[in-house]
Amino acid sequence: MHTMTFMTNSFWNRQNKNHSTSRKGMQIKILPLFILLLTATLSCSKDPVKIGLELLPDSDFIEIWSTDTVGIRAYTMYNEESLSSDSTKMIAGSIYDSYFGTTNCDFVTQLRVMSPWPAKAFTVDSVKLVFIPSKVSGDTTAVHYMRIYETGTVLTDTDDYYSAQNPDTINFLGQYLLPKLIANQSVSIKLDSWVGEYLMRDTTKFYPAADFYKEFFKGLYFGIRSETNPILMEMNASQNASVEPLGITIFYRTDTIRYTYSFVATHRAVNYNRFTHNRTTADPDKQIIHVNDLVADTAVYLQTYQGVYVRIDMPSLETFRGVDNLAVNKARIIAPVHIDEDTYKESSMPPRVYVRYRDSEGRELPIPDLLHDVSFMDGTYYNEKDSYIFNITTFVQKYLDGEIEEPTVELFLPLTAVQNVIFKANSNEPAFRLEFAYTVY
Repeated sequence: MHTMTFMTNSFWNRQNKNHSTSRKGMQIKILPLFILLLTATLSCSKDPVKIGLELLPDSDFIEIWSTDTVGIRAYTMYNEESLSSDSTKMIAGSIYDSYFGTTNCDFVTQLRVMSPWPAKAFTVDSVKLVFIPSKVSGDTTAVHYMRIYETGTVLTDTDDYYSAQNPDTINFLGQYLLPKLIANQSVSIKLDSWVGEYLMRDTTKFYPAADFYKEFFKGLYFGIRSETNPILMEMNASQNASVEPLGITIFYRTDTIRYTYSFVATHRAVNYNRFTHNRTTADPDKQIIHVNDLVADTAVYLQTYQGVYVRIDMPSLETFRGVDNLAVNKARIIAPVHIDEDTYKESSMPPRVYVRYRDSEGRELPIPDLLHDVSFMDGTYYNEKDSYIFNITTFVQKYLDGEIEEPTVELFLPLTAVQNVIFKANSNEPAFRLEFAYTVY
């Protein structure tokens, strides 16, 4: 028993000694592993993109940079020689804005014959001008007059027409009281009978059809004069229109038989809009002060119907122009707006503002981002930001590549817009800013 007890005790003593030894050995092995794990854990607090950078040569890296501090300067500009090239709209009347003053709109269009002349003796009974307004705004209950003239210059697709271009009026065809205008409802106005006799004075000019608007009656000028509060109407002259927007119909008779003959502004007709702007009629406390003087005011102004527009200079981009292998990941302008909950409300902001630039010859061109797709350019109003956002990534890339001359863009409104916009700019807070991210590879 003593022997066995001794042997048993000896065995367990050796086992305890061995266990103690193994624990020390395990500690020696675990300590380096713990240090490695701790190092890995601490490294998680560093930029994961930069982990292991020292293991590779510099030439193997792509550097990604981002900034929203690229300097922007915004100005209010005006050019009365802006091209008035959208012939799908015919706009007449006036609008008033306490900040922008009064805008007057009128248009010149061709009239075309719609059928061969039957070559019969005739007597004019009456004449009517018929049109269909697609949009109407303003005081429809006030007194308004339509004024029409004959113009003496041939209208062609190849000529340029400008927003402030005076029509070449050669014959006053009369002033006529307008009835109450309602969108998409036909309006018929009886003209003086002599107007019909004048249009029918030489029926040999009705064939070939082109002779009528090239030689005989070259254009019709249409305007509206309001006695008090203004009204503004728009007519759609696009090819998709189900009916022609405007025409003059002659009611005549041969013996006892009555006929009609029409001259119509079809979707093929050449027309242009004329817009004139009088900023002096604005509220003196709100009137725009700085236009075309390149003063960096705290607000800049964007107006409908080719009025004042916003010029945005980004001179800081010039420093990136000499960087080799630079790819623009993002370039977008954040443009905060002025909301006064009176004239300017979130609910009345134009749904989209567009961006253009000028080439070396001063021609207005859409930015390449707009050519991709209108949704790619964006230009929509974001209520939660009280701002418009414009994606100009492709424009900036082409500027940095030397394909575009100046780092300058312009904001403008399409003819479909009826609400002006005021932006916070320059030393205002907030103001225009450019979010710019790029890669150097």
